[in-house]
Amino acid sequence: MKKITILMLSMLVLLASCDKGQKTENTNTTETQKELTKVSLVQEWFPNAGYAGELFAMNETDSTYKLDINLVAGSDNIDPVKLVMGGSSDFGVASADKILVANSKGADLVVVGVINYNSPTCFIAKEELNVKTPKDFEGKTVGILTGTNTEYIYKALVEKQKLNKAKIKEIEAPFDLATFIANQYQIRPAFIYDEPVSLDMQGIKYTIIEPKNYDIHFLGTVYFTTRKMVTEKPEVVQGFVNALADGWLKSFQNPEKAIQYLKAYDKNIDEKRELLSLQKGMDYFKGQDGKVLYASMKEWEEMGKVLQSLSILKNNDINNSVNNLFVDTYHKQK
Repeated sequence: MKKITILMLSMLVLLASCDKGQKTENTNTTETQKELTKVSLVQEWFPNAGYAGELFAMNETDSTYKLDINLVAGSDNIDPVKLVMGGSSDFGVASADKILVANSKGADLVVVGVINYNSPTCFIAKEELNVKTPKDFEGKTVGILTGTNTEYIYKALVEKQKLNKAKIKEIEAPFDLATFIANQYQIRPAFIYDEPVSLDMQGIKYTIIEPKNYDIHFLGTVYFTTRKMVTEKPEVVQGFVNALADGWLKSFQNPEKAIQYLKAYDKNIDEKRELLSLQKGMDYFKGQDGKVLYASMKEWEEMGKVLQSLSILKNNDINNSVNNLFVDTYHKQK
C-alpha cells in the first residue's frame, strides 16, 4: 500500500512538472507574439503568383523584423487605396498610377516599394493575325479595359507610335479571356505572366507586343502606406520593406515553395498554372538594376510625363508621392 502511495505521488509530481513546462512554453510563445507589431497589407487582386513575396514574408521573414504581417486578399470590388486612406489597412498594393492620381486629388499616400519595375502590361493577338508591331493595330478591333492602367499604356502606345486611331476599332473587353478566344475582338491587353500562361495551357498560339520595347515607361504595382505611417512609425515601415524584400528574394530562390504557401493561403488556386506564371514573370519582380523593390526617381518621372501627356495628371510632383529611403536602406544593409 505504501509503495502504491509513493508511486502515485511520484506520478503527480511528474504530471505537475510536465504541466508547468507546457505553461512556460505557452507563456514564452505568447510573450514572443506580444513583441511583434501587427500590420495589415491589402492586395489589389485575387490570390495569384504575384502574392509570392508577401506570402514568404508572412510565413518566414516578418518576425525577423518584429512584425506580424496579415495579408488580406484583394478582388475586383476591393479598393486598397480607400482602405489604406480610411485606416482599415496599414499598407496596400496598387498600380503606381493609382497612387499618383489619388494624391493629385488630395490623398496623402506614399509609395515605399515598387513590385514591378516594368509594368507587366502587354498586348496579345492570335498568331494567325500576324500582329508583330503596334502599327499592326490599325485595321483591327482592340479590346479596352477602361479605367485601368492598361488603358493608359494603350493610349500612350497609340500616341507614341502615331497610330491612326480612325483605323482602330475599340470595344470594351471583360477581364476573362473567353471573348478573346471566341474572336469577338482581335487584340487585348494582358499581363505577360497571366493571360499568356492561360493560352499556353490551352495550346492557343499568340504574339505579344510589349510596350516597354517601344519606349513606354510605366511602372506596375507598388507597396504604399499613409504619410502619417511614414512620419510616425518609420521603424515599422522599414521592417515592412525589409520583410517584403527578403520575401521576394526567397521566392526567386524557391518558386515551388512560394506556390505551396499560395495553395495553403487559397486552396482554390491551380498550382501548376501559378508556378508557370511566377516563373514566366520572375524578371518583372526583380527591381531596377536587380535591386528588389527599387525603381529610380527618373523612371517615376518618365511615367509621370506619360500620365501628363494623357491629361491624367496636371503636374509631375513625384517627390511628394514616392519615398525610396526605406528600399535604399535595405540594400545598403545587404
